[in-house]
Amino acid sequence: MVVNRGVTERIALDLPAIGTAHHGNWIAPSCRQENVMGARLDEGGRRILKLHRRQCREASSSKTGGSILRFRSQSPLAAVISLFLLVTYLAGQARPQGASKDVEQNGFTWMETFEGSGNTDAFITDINSTVGYSFGKHFAMDVGVPYFFIEPSISKTGTTSASGMGNPYLGLIYSAKGSALDFSTSLNSAIPTASTAKGLSTGHVTVDWSNHFAHEFDLFTPFVDLGLANSIPDTRFLHRPYISYGDVAHFEGGSELDLGAKFSVTASGYYILPWGPQQIFLRGSKSSSGATKGGPSLTRDNGINLGFDYNLTRSLDLTGGYSYSVYSVLNTFSFGIELNAGSLLKKHSGL
Repeated sequence: MVVNRGVTERIALDLPAIGTAHHGNWIAPSCRQENVMGARLDEGGRRILKLHRRQCREASSSKTGGSILRFRSQSPLAAVISLFLLVTYLAGQARPQGASKDVEQNGFTWMETFEGSGNTDAFITDINSTVGYSFGKHFAMDVGVPYFFIEPSISKTGTTSASGMGNPYLGLIYSAKGSALDFSTSLNSAIPTASTAKGLSTGHVTVDWSNHFAHEFDLFTPFVDLGLANSIPDTRFLHRPYISYGDVAHFEGGSELDLGAKFSVTASGYYILPWGPQQIFLRGSKSSSGATKGGPSLTRDNGINLGFDYNLTRSLDLTGGYSYSVYSVLNTFSFGIELNAGSLLKKHSGL
């Protein structure tokens, strides 16, 4: 099996063999009462809080992600769910007293996104359809499924072009905007129904628990993201040429700079910290669907992200980004188009 430069170096470090296939991929008070809970859930909390801040600016300027995390415990699923519920309960208890007086935002959501990233290893895009329901301003759930288009570098990865449906996913999210801190936590899981031969699935149920913390200082909004997962999630900056299976912690910290009501830029650093056995599955059609196995160095990664977000209309967002992987010495450019189809439908139907 031929793999990309970064993966090749990792195999040389601690990969004695190529294994057989186990496949699956993973994945405050309002200034305006509007449903904004339809964001994609791997970055849903950040999207919701960011959209809330944008609405505030618009108002003021116009008058604004089976086996679960594989922790070595008897019931890891119960542990993760219990932690998620505990965090949301404590966050709810810490909510400002006046927050309960705000009108709740309920209703169905529908988001359509087209995004992708490209580097010397591969050019990968996906169309992602997500529907959900908002239970007030703070709680929401989403379900969705992506469709991938994969154009790998044959010389570097040994795979050829492929396309197909990804794994369907389910997400739960809690978000709150307070005077001292904006916070969101999400629990997302993907079911392994996609093709393993094309590297669209690892054959395992995967889970990602992500937490987002931010505080707005006028134009600047510093943030920190912390998460635990059993597969490295795709982000708007990077679709890796492989999917992984193995316990990881993922971190990102940086700041967003608002340049008006519609435009913002971000800069951040990220770190992927794996532990225990790791597996990777190359994306694209290939002669063998087996996994490459190794230790933590197989999936470890760190680097920087730079991005922009332009709110073209109230229902359409355009994004672009650049990511540099220090560990793999890899430059990646990305783009995204996000359509809030639910909001558009409600507007034209008069709901």
